[in-house]
Amino acid sequence: MFPQEIQGGIKIPLQNKERKLISIVMPAMNEEENLPRAYKEVTEVFSQLSDYDYEVIVIDNDSTDRTADVCAAICVQDKKWKYVKFSRNFTSEISIAAGLRLAKGDAVIILFSDLQDPPRLIPKFIEKWEEGYDMVCGLLSKRADDTWWKTLGAKFIYGLLNRLSDIKIPPHVVDFRLMSRPVVNAINKLDERNRYFRGLSHWAGFKTCIIPYERQPRLKGKSAASFFYMIDFVLRALTSFSITPLRIFSGFGWILLGFAVVYMIISLGYFFFGHTVPGLTTVIILLLFNLAFISLGIGALGEYIGRIYMETKRRPLWVIEKNLNITISDEERFG
Repeated sequence: MFPQEIQGGIKIPLQNKERKLISIVMPAMNEEENLPRAYKEVTEVFSQLSDYDYEVIVIDNDSTDRTADVCAAICVQDKKWKYVKFSRNFTSEISIAAGLRLAKGDAVIILFSDLQDPPRLIPKFIEKWEEGYDMVCGLLSKRADDTWWKTLGAKFIYGLLNRLSDIKIPPHVVDFRLMSRPVVNAINKLDERNRYFRGLSHWAGFKTCIIPYERQPRLKGKSAASFFYMIDFVLRALTSFSITPLRIFSGFGWILLGFAVVYMIISLGYFFFGHTVPGLTTVIILLLFNLAFISLGIGALGEYIGRIYMETKRRPLWVIEKNLNITISDEERFG
């Protein structure tokens, strides 16, 4: 006799109970050396999770190495692994967006193919999900191979973003996370072109749990995230969820106007009493500061206008060139 459970007055054998599907979305770019290890570690993790089915969707951002060949070999060996290749590099943010759109699981996990975020935490993520959490986020307690300026910069940016935005993102929370199907459906409804996944996922709300862990050093390959990519990432984060920078420069404008009025009154007083206006150096310094604030204000305004311009074009978020072990509709091929 097999154990049974009662559902609606009918006894159902547990061995016939439909297993939940876990989707792993794995962005990749030039990761030919890391993908075999990723396949091994993910397979080992799910061999211990016999109550769950799983699929792994590798989203290739137009790699220039043998990533496509390695993924093709894995897909032939294991039908649970699926491969999607973009026609060019659409960035990791768009890789995540595409993966969420294509994933069929009851829960979706974002796991980058460099494996700095350890697959061994997946069972813990699933455990917290089964306890009732809709989103289980990884939080970096230690950055193994980040430079001091990157660690300090991350702390500063998170603090700045949380002060300027209505969306509160816990410091050092990363993309490595599990999301339930309701969270994924909510994010898929957001059709923004300038995407900041961490902000969008927390904007959606839902019950959230945080699990601290130490990020592992990259064993092979090189990160594709350049310094300028990080600058763009920060600007996208700040402009996606806050117009406070524009309000700050508006405030500076009123302050400078007040100084100008006071200085004008002082100057007129000197003029009517027949004296020359002292402090030419002070005037030049004030003019330079004024020009600097104007330039920064125009720059901030330009960031918002530029992103509005990109949104109004309504171009596809991605173009899929190739796919293996996964059916792609015409609508999904052009995101």
